[in-house]
Amino acid sequence: MINTRQEIEGRLSVLKGLQVSAVHHAADMLTVQFGPLREVSNFKGAVKHVGQWALHVQCDWQIERDGTVLATQEVLAVSDDEEQHRAAERISDLLVGHQRIIVESISANASGDVQLILSEGTRMIVTSGRTPEYEDWRLFEPDSDARHFVIEGGKIDPYSLP
Repeated sequence: MINTRQEIEGRLSVLKGLQVSAVHHAADMLTVQFGPLREVSNFKGAVKHVGQWALHVQCDWQIERDGTVLATQEVLAVSDDEEQHRAAERISDLLVGHQRIIVESISANASGDVQLILSEGTRMIVTSGRTPEYEDWRLFEPDSDARHFVIEGGKIDPYSLP
């Protein structure tokens, strides 16, 4: 039997020591890149910059610094594309802008919730949904054929496991 907390913490441990290198969004999904950015081309030939690891979050999340909430998923849950883009830029300024934000530690629970403890008194809290068959978040190596590690409905997607 799999220990969900240990599995999540083990998988996310690859982020320890890596810098948050980019923050974007796809509709209301938060996308965070970790590690040095490199150029890759998508299937249409368009160039984009990706980190060593990517975290895509579609469930509840918040970013705090020194106990003050700075951003939540609600800032991306608007119908206006321009507003979503501005919100993603503000989050990027918080995590990538003026300070070097590094992943210091990770904690998780059996329900797929995660806390990324970051430098500068910052942390990112991801609260997995409890809706079966709805993806909460995923960790993966961009531009790799390796399986993505996916939490769906607060549980590890079995396809994520070897």
